[in-house]
Amino acid sequence: MPEVSRRAVMATALGGIGLAALAPAAPAFAHSVSGTIASSATGATGLAEPVRSLFSPAVGHAFTAADGDRTLRLVLTAVEDLPGAASDDEHRFALLFSTDGYAAVDGTVTLSRAGAPDVALFLTPIGRPGLSRTLQAVVDRTA
Repeated sequence: MPEVSRRAVMATALGGIGLAALAPAAPAFAHSVSGTIASSATGATGLAEPVRSLFSPAVGHAFTAADGDRTLRLVLTAVEDLPGAASDDEHRFALLFSTDGYAAVDGTVTLSRAGAPDVALFLTPIGRPGLSRTLQAVVDRTA
């Protein structure tokens, strides 16, 4: 009979405990994530899904971006295709915004514009650090 070390027994036992501890949490987490996705799709959160058709006609127009601490005025400068996505894909695209007088930082904002539904997006500055006045949001809803 092969000899089993105490280290091998402990590793096996701790690995099993770790998996058992994670197992109940995984379904609850999956449920909460799918519930969030479902509620945003139905409009229960009051926010629309970010789709290209909401933004394409608004190139050159101003948006208000609010993150809870501040409100910014942004101008949509472009709607671009993502690499590998079909041209004009409704669910895979990038948005470019310009802003004035703002030290850009990463963050989730609620974008609003008169005559259009509000949308939550993660914006990040692009370009040289400290000099960027361009913010980008990438939408990739392939799932």
